[in-house]
Amino acid sequence: MSFTIDDNITVELKRLGEKSSRISRKAVRKAVPVFEEALRKNTPYETVSDRSWKAQRKMDKITGKKSTFKHMKDDIQVSGVDQFGHVNVGFGKDTYWRVHFVELGTLNQKPNPFIERTVEETKSDYLDKTSSIMRSELGLWELVLLKLEISLRL
Repeated sequence: MSFTIDDNITVELKRLGEKSSRISRKAVRKAVPVFEEALRKNTPYETVSDRSWKAQRKMDKITGKKSTFKHMKDDIQVSGVDQFGHVNVGFGKDTYWRVHFVELGTLNQKPNPFIERTVEETKSDYLDKTSSIMRSELGLWELVLLKLEISLRL
């Protein structure tokens, strides 16, 4: 039986390509809690306001009922991994429309860029976690350890 190196490389590259999509989705899914927890920590939480507006309070007075609104911190949601390998972490339908007021500010409110701050804080941790998961799943730790062993000998 004879074979060439090209045949083995081609087979291994095909096998690696088939595994990579599944593994990258797994890595993203396992690393998303890093961002979710940081977003939950950085989302402002105020207890002074009932989060209603003037027209809503008038309507409540007319109808005789009291409307309640969720805090943004309590409405953080995570989607599943989509076909492109992306996961959306954000706010649910009850609070998403209010987020830009806090993030960008208004005439009467200074901006509090908590989403931007969260992305900057978690970027390196997220990348480290996804890359370590992908390395371990693809069996690349052996290569990293081998390079480390070679560099230590030099």
